[in-house]
Amino acid sequence: MDIIKRILAYSGKYRKKLISAVILLTLLIAVNLLTPHISRIIVDDVVEGGRRQLLPVLLALLLLASLTKGAALYLRSCLFESYAQDCLYDLRNDMYTHLQGLPFSYYDNNRVGELMSRMTGDLEGIRIFLSAGIPILLENAVYFIGTTIILFIMNARLAVITLSVMPLIAYGAYRFNRFIRPRFNEIREQQAVLNTAAQENIAGVRVVKAFAREQYEIEKFDAENDKNREFQIKASKLWGNYFPVMDFLSSAALVIMIWAGGRMVGAGQLSLGTIVAFNGYLWMLIMPMRMLGWIMNMMAQAITSGRRVFEVLDTGSTIREKENPHNPEDFQGEVTFKNVSFRYRQQLVLKDLDFHVPAGSTVAIMGATGSGKTSIINLILRFYDRSEGEVLIDGVDVKDWNLRRLRSETGIIMQDTFLFSDTIEGNILYGKTDADREEVIQAAKMADAHEFIMEMPMGYDTIVGERGVGLSGGQRQRIAIARAIIKNPKILIMDDCTSAVDMETEHKIQTALKELQESRTTFIIAHRVSSVRNADMILMLENGRIVERGNHQQLMEAKGLYYNMVKQQYKDFDNINWDEVAGRDENYAAAVRQKGTEQARRKVKVI
Repeated sequence: MDIIKRILAYSGKYRKKLISAVILLTLLIAVNLLTPHISRIIVDDVVEGGRRQLLPVLLALLLLASLTKGAALYLRSCLFESYAQDCLYDLRNDMYTHLQGLPFSYYDNNRVGELMSRMTGDLEGIRIFLSAGIPILLENAVYFIGTTIILFIMNARLAVITLSVMPLIAYGAYRFNRFIRPRFNEIREQQAVLNTAAQENIAGVRVVKAFAREQYEIEKFDAENDKNREFQIKASKLWGNYFPVMDFLSSAALVIMIWAGGRMVGAGQLSLGTIVAFNGYLWMLIMPMRMLGWIMNMMAQAITSGRRVFEVLDTGSTIREKENPHNPEDFQGEVTFKNVSFRYRQQLVLKDLDFHVPAGSTVAIMGATGSGKTSIINLILRFYDRSEGEVLIDGVDVKDWNLRRLRSETGIIMQDTFLFSDTIEGNILYGKTDADREEVIQAAKMADAHEFIMEMPMGYDTIVGERGVGLSGGQRQRIAIARAIIKNPKILIMDDCTSAVDMETEHKIQTALKELQESRTTFIIAHRVSSVRNADMILMLENGRIVERGNHQQLMEAKGLYYNMVKQQYKDFDNINWDEVAGRDENYAAAVRQKGTEQARRKVKVI
């Protein structure tokens, strides 16, 4: 019942609407409870008593009651549905807002399809409970209490005899609720698995087709769909076993009433009109008994859905701001790591990192895949919290910073380029929503994206499709670069953001970014030496540790890991004297002459 209470807690703002709906529900019930009494008067006073002058009045009352019931039923349904939608609106917003505040680690452990299932199917289960379940529950509770009282007032002896089967019905409902709830838990969990399978397949349909794995995916989905069917059938079997028993017991009450009531009418202990009215009220009592299983069924679904929704809402963020976070007027962009270590899922990713990046300087981070390069960026932006040490921005621990301010002053071009299903301009404006078209074009030119954008049918108004599917990998990267540039951040982070473009395009982008980098702190994560050569400092990572640091010339002269990486990347240029290339600029010409090809000229130029 704690789940039901939490669901109903969303009713507070809409109390007036709920009260109005309940009043209409009460009016509807009152009219229904009056109808059998009118039937009793017609039988006893008009048919048997001969007072036929009452018949038109009584029939008019029945007609009026029918019209009132119709109007009340319509308004009640509208108000309850409106109330349910209002509550669901708040709950859905709370859930979505909460998801926005959860850290990366939460999404690392929860699949998109699972979360979508909670945002859709589970919220719909709650809506059904609010719009249909509550009125039916209230209606049947009032009918049960009201008709029971009326039956005892009319004839206590007949009421006791008729209601003798009620304990059996109550026990049956308890047993049903006990067994049906685990079945609904299974159904909801399996539907989430099914949604995840469908979502992943659709999102990765190009990979599926590229590897001709359609049949495998069909079989995998079929297996999960079969499980879903089995769980649904199990729940239906429970319902199928329960409902006939409840229906039999409810009908048994009617048989008992007719048998006992008939004997009492024959003995002159009860009027015929009273037994007719008793029969009408009994049907009002039988209906709640028959609906009891459906009500339990619906509540079990609502509780299951509510539990899954509140599991998300109860998940606290591990990334929390302090009460009065640091939010200065001036933001410089100085970054310092002091003995920083970071563990992810108990695995040591970074170990004892210690470096200082002055504001306005450029630092490159290089290393093999899995060496911890991106983890450094994640700690700067506080997507994750370090395990040990300190990460400082302008001398202040990132844990003390206002998160929105910290991230608003940072522009990041992620390794995994993500574009929204929007126009090209809309995607660039995501970095600065109040920018004008001229700023958009300027950012696109700096990212070497303007030319290909203008070649598209609608230019900057071209819809790129979901995740930018209508563009090549290089085009997506350049739009992502423009999105970061237009933000004009104090800290610019480029996480292998030119990996999908050719070297000439990369050189153009780097040339355009040089002016931008002069006034801001820049982090470059790259595998290409050409991307990092001009950095003020290059950090070489190996197994989460800094093994070399210095600028390009210093590291080339050291002939360590960086030197070997340069040689490996340009091993085709066997005639180049790498000691000369590591030296003065005038030696580049000699290196170019040694190779002599246009390809060599371009490649050595960016070296």
